[in-house]
Formats: sequence, structure tokens, C-alpha cells
Amino acid sequence: MAARNFTAALCGGVIAAGLLCSCATEQAAAPSPEAKGQSEPSVLVRRKNYSLGYDKSFLYNAAPPYVNYANVKGVTPHYEPYSRIGNKDYTVKGQSYEVWNDIEAYSEEGLASWYGPGFHGEKTSNGEIYDQMGISAAHKNLPLPSYVKITNLENHRQLIVRVNDRGPFHDDRIIDLSQGAALKLGIVKPGTALVRVDLIKVPRPANGDSLDAKVHSKNVQILVTSSLDKAWTAAKEIKQKAGVSAKVQKYGESSYRLTSGPYLPGKAESILETVRTAGYRDAFLVYPQ
Repeated sequence: MAARNFTAALCGGVIAAGLLCSCATEQAAAPSPEAKGQSEPSVLVRRKNYSLGYDKSFLYNAAPPYVNYANVKGVTPHYEPYSRIGNKDYTVKGQSYEVWNDIEAYSEEGLASWYGPGFHGEKTSNGEIYDQMGISAAHKNLPLPSYVKITNLENHRQLIVRVNDRGPFHDDRIIDLSQGAALKLGIVKPGTALVRVDLIKVPRPANGDSLDAKVHSKNVQILVTSSLDKAWTAAKEIKQKAGVSAKVQKYGESSYRLTSGPYLPGKAESILETVRTAGYRDAFLVYPQ
């Protein structure tokens, strides 16, 4: 989707003249226990054509706003490591898009659309299977997966959705909802609606490292051979020369694979270099299967 309008925020403040902007007032929801005593910050709404470039520095001028989503129906936000795929900058139909992997705050108003039958059962941009009746969405720039609160500014319905896909690649739309999400927000029949999208930034939990490791860890693949004896001999040699433990696995019908790991990024590259120095120059990194 070639171009898009951005909004960032300041409800209850003065809107600078000459900006095409609007300010939406939400019905107050009960704050979560950890947010008691906090008030949602104001947000300055501004729009800028994406194709002309976009300075997102305004997102970092203040502490990330708390998005109140208590009592809002939809999926339950929880910490998830970003997917291995779908989170690099990309190009569609000659238009380049940046993925905001470092984003902390985001609020935008614009048109939402929905997509359904033609994509049901196909892979989403982060490798999951699209369920048209699920509660999900596609966004051009947010990291995958992300959680956002959608407010239909035309009927005041709200819903929390999980972003796991890329789109919508149309100039005038900012988010593409699954059919299931669009039904709950009252968007299916009209096809589009003016909405507000607020990023829900889920705090990183104490076990964040172990969760990240499950998604982003890698193995060092040392060799593949048809000889089980050769695989075991190589495993012993790697242990003696480099102090690296390796395991032998059946690989296909008649081959064996020798791997070491899994290791987190950084550590994986270090072990790979150690293995190559030990004489296994063709070793490389692979994701665990």
C-alpha cells in the first residue's frame, strides 16, 4: 500500500493551524491495577504523506503513553518476542516500508478496511496461518506481532487485535482488519471506517530472555553425512579441539546431521567461528526445527 497518513497526538491541547487533524475523545475504561493513579496522556494528531518521508521522532519526545485497555474485548495482550520473519524493511510495488522494531508509542487516526475469504488459510507475513474469523490485523510498519486497541470513531466500538500481517497497501488506509475483527467493530458492511489505532506496549517479563531464546536461538550446523561413524567421530573431534558439544541427529532417510546449540544471537555467531577455526569451514547457522 503505497502511501499513508500518519497521526500523532494531543487531545485536549491546541492543534497547530494548517495541520489536517482531528482529536477523538474515548469513553474512559477502568484502569488496570498497575495503572491506578495514571491518566492517559494527551496526543497531538498530525498527518503526513508517507511517500514524502516521515519523522517519527515525536513518538519519543515524552515517556511512552499508557494505553488504557481494561474492559476492552478482543485478544489478551501478552509479551511475545518479535517473529523471526516479517520484521525487516521491505518493498511492495516499488514503495519502500520501514518496520518500526524499536517503537515504544504509536497512535494514529485514519481509515480501516478488512480482508477475508481470498486470504483465509494462507500464510501471514510472520508465517502464521491467516484465520479470517480470528481477531487479527495487518499493518505496514508495526513489528510482528504487536497488539493494538482499535476504536471505531463512527460507532465508538473498541477491540484489541493482534497484528501479524502486512498491509493494507492502499493510499488512504492505515490498518486492515480480519473479517472477525471487522464484524465486532461494525466495519464489514460499510467496508471501511474511521478508526483510531493505539499501540499496546506489553512490558517485558522477568523470563523475557528464555522466551526470546525459543524464537530467535540458532544451531550451528557442522556437517551432514551419510556415515553415522563419521558424524560421531566429528562430534568427538569438535569437543576435543574446540570444547564445543555437538549432537548427531537422523537427517532424512539415509543421512545424519551434526549440530551444536541452540544459542542466542551473538553466542551463536561466536560458536560458529570457533567451529570453523577447528577445521569445519562449511559450518553455518540454522534455526532449530
